[in-house]
Amino acid sequence: MTKIIFSLILLAAGPAAAQVAQINAFRVNSGMQALSAEQAAASLSAIPEPALEDLEEKGIADPKKIGDKIIHLITRHPKAMHLVEYPIFKLMGFAHKHGKLQPTIEYVLRSPLMAKFLPPLPPAKREDYIRKFPRMIAAQLEGGGYVRGTEGFEDWDKMSARHIDIMKASRYKAVAKGPSLFENSGYLAEMEAVTGVPFKAGHSVTPLINGPASFAARERLMRSATKSIYLATWGYYDDLTGQLTRDLLIAKKKEGLDVRVLVDGNISNFIGMESLKLLADNGVQVGRFWDPARQYDGMHAKVLVIDGESAITGGMNIGDKYSHLNPDAHKWRDTDALFAGPAVAEAHKIFSETWNGVAASQGLTPMETSVAAPSAGGVKAALVYQRADREPAIYLSLLKAIYGATSSINIENAYFVTIPSLKTALTEAIERGVKVTILTNSAQSNNEPILTSFILESLAEMNQAGAEVYAKTGETLHSKFMTVDGVFATVGSYNFHPKSIRHEREVTLHVLDRQFAGQMEAAFAADIAQAARITDPAELGLTDNPLNYLARRYMFDQL
Repeated sequence: MTKIIFSLILLAAGPAAAQVAQINAFRVNSGMQALSAEQAAASLSAIPEPALEDLEEKGIADPKKIGDKIIHLITRHPKAMHLVEYPIFKLMGFAHKHGKLQPTIEYVLRSPLMAKFLPPLPPAKREDYIRKFPRMIAAQLEGGGYVRGTEGFEDWDKMSARHIDIMKASRYKAVAKGPSLFENSGYLAEMEAVTGVPFKAGHSVTPLINGPASFAARERLMRSATKSIYLATWGYYDDLTGQLTRDLLIAKKKEGLDVRVLVDGNISNFIGMESLKLLADNGVQVGRFWDPARQYDGMHAKVLVIDGESAITGGMNIGDKYSHLNPDAHKWRDTDALFAGPAVAEAHKIFSETWNGVAASQGLTPMETSVAAPSAGGVKAALVYQRADREPAIYLSLLKAIYGATSSINIENAYFVTIPSLKTALTEAIERGVKVTILTNSAQSNNEPILTSFILESLAEMNQAGAEVYAKTGETLHSKFMTVDGVFATVGSYNFHPKSIRHEREVTLHVLDRQFAGQMEAAFAADIAQAARITDPAELGLTDNPLNYLARRYMFDQL
C-alpha cells in the first residue's frame, strides 16, 4: 500500500481563492499557463463539488463509490479534463486519507467503462500497470511539492532555462560544417567540469550490439574471472538467462571469488525473487538499492565489473528478452559496451559506493571503493554516473554534446520524451545546420504504454523542427546511445525521459574515438534502415485521451 499522505490543505474543501491557488500550482509546475480568478471560478463552478459524505459505507470509505465518481467525471468529460481535474484529485485525496487509494485506482482502471482509454495490453502487463499507478500518483504529488513536509522538484521550465544558460556560457560556439568541438581541448574541459569525470586515455572499447554479443562477452569474462565479479542491474528475471547467470555466479563463488549482485530494491519485489534467493542461499551477497530519504528513486544503472580490470555497461538487464538465449522469448534491440582501462576503476567506485550505501541496513559486507585499473589501449573515455538527488550529470553532458555538434547528431533511445531544454538544444542544432536523426519506439514496439503518447508527441515536435525521425517496428527498442560528429559516442542506461532525471540512478560511457563512433554510427544506420521514417506527424496516430491528460499534468516526472 502506498504510504504517502496527501496534503489536507491541497485536496480538502476550502475557500474558492485557495482552490484557485491549488489549481494554478498544478498548472504552472506542469508547464501550463496559470488561470485567472475568473477562469478558475468558471472551471470550479462547471463541475459540482463531490459530496464526500456519500462516499462512505457505515463510516468506512468505499473504493467502489469513490471510483464510480471518478469514472463518471472522466467518461462524461473526456475532452474537457481541465474542468474535472480538481474534483478527481479531491476524490483521490479522500481515498488516500482513508487508506483506500490503491483499491480505488485499481477499481477505476479495471472498469469496462475505462477500457477504451487504455492501450491494448496483455493481462499480466495490465495488472502490472494498475499496481504501479497509485505509486506514480503519490510520487508525483511529493515531487511536485504538494505534500506537506516535502520539498518539491525544481520546475521543468526553470530547470531547463538554467541548464540552457550553463550551455550558452561556454567560451566556444559550434559552427556548422566547422571543426568538431570534440576535438577542442577547451570544450572537453568544460564537459568534464559538468560531469566531474575527466576523459582519460588508455582504454579499449568494444560495442556489443544486441544480446548475443553482450551475453557471450559476459559469460567469457565471468568464466575467466579469478578474483571478483560485481553485477549491478535494474532487473534480474527468473527465466533461462537468469538461471544460467545464477548458476555461473554460484559456481564462481564456490571457486572462492568475491561475487556480489546489486539490484533495484523496488523491482526486485516483482521479478527475480527465486534467483536472488538462490544466489543468497549459496553465499553470493545480494544487495537491493533503497534510499529511505527518497523512496521513489530507483537504480537503473547496469554495470558488470570483472577483477577490477574489465567492465560492461549499457541497457541490458539479466533476462531472455535482452540475451536472446531463449528462442521462444521476445528479442529486444539493445546495446552494451565492453571496456577496459581507467574507467573500470570508476565502474568499481560506482558499484562499491552504491553497495556500501545499503550494506549496513541489509547485513552485507562493505567494500573498498578504489581499485587501480591498468591501461588497456589508446582510446579516451569517461564513465559518468547520475544520481537523482544531484545535478543530472549525464543529461547535462548530453546537452553539452548537442551544443558542441557541428555536423551530425544521431540519437537511438528507447523512451524519447522532450523536456524543454532538450527540445531547445536539438532545435537550435538543426537551425545552425546540424543533421539531427532520432530513432525511438513506435506505439507498436513500445513496452511501456504510459509513455507511448509522449514519445509520439516528441517525435512530432522534432519532425516539425526539422529532425529526421524514425519509429521502431517489430520488437521493442531498449537501446540508449548517441553519436556526435563521428567523433563522440555514448552508450549507457540513460533514457531521454523525465524519470531518468527525477528518480533514477544511471550510468553511461562517453567515448572520444572515431573508430568506435563509426561502429556506433554503422549500428544506427542498420537500425533506421529497418525502422519507419516519419515524414508527417499524422502517421504517428496521436489521439486525445483523458488518461494521457492526467498523466502529463500529474505524473510527468514518473514517465
